[in-house]
Amino acid sequence: MTQMLIIVPARGGSKRLPQKNLRPLAGRSLLAHTAEAVESAGLTAPVLLTTDDEAIAAEGQRLGWRVPFRRPAALATDTATTVEAVLHALDWFSGEQSRDPDVVMVLQPTSPFRGAACLRAAIAALQRRPEIDSVVAMTALHLPPARLFLAAADGVARPLLDGDGRRPIYVPNGALYLTRTKALRRESTLYAGAILPLVLDGARTVDIDTPSDWRLAEALITAGLPPEAGPFDPAPSTAAPVA
Repeated sequence: MTQMLIIVPARGGSKRLPQKNLRPLAGRSLLAHTAEAVESAGLTAPVLLTTDDEAIAAEGQRLGWRVPFRRPAALATDTATTVEAVLHALDWFSGEQSRDPDVVMVLQPTSPFRGAACLRAAIAALQRRPEIDSVVAMTALHLPPARLFLAAADGVARPLLDGDGRRPIYVPNGALYLTRTKALRRESTLYAGAILPLVLDGARTVDIDTPSDWRLAEALITAGLPPEAGPFDPAPSTAAPVA
């Protein structure tokens, strides 16, 4: 059976929205929303929280997650990358287990509305497609390539891409990363190797980083979240579930 490790990165030093990971949204912290998605998806893989913050660590422990260390200060700065924190956590886990897990799922608490369906769909897609190294949650950008522009050195907007507009364009939304560990270690990125987009759309892709994002999340809860939906990867899976 494929072994999976779930890593939740949650540092405490957010400046745009202080202590966002612990702020109550609909009565629960963003960490608790992530825990609910994992539980609702029926995943039994260990969840490892990487944080530098004692209050966040305490919340993770309350949720039943593993919180065996505090993230080094060098990995908790504004310039430190998520993948650096993920690799640090992976090294700890692999040292404890004397082996790497087969796949790593990274769930950022700032995507509280992702739901359980996309977690299950990502796992099924990676099992079904052995040639794929990573599954990344993305949102369709409903613009043809010719309408994407880059500011040139002279300040003039120039087309970023050439194309006929018939191929969809996707942008990552931060809701989920699922990567084969060998590819993650080889390339030191959550966008490792051949990437399959897990296409999500609508309100469930909201990523909370600013006060405006928080107000939007509260408004969506007040209005009533739509059912979990998305094209995902529609082909049926016959693979065994990941533990």
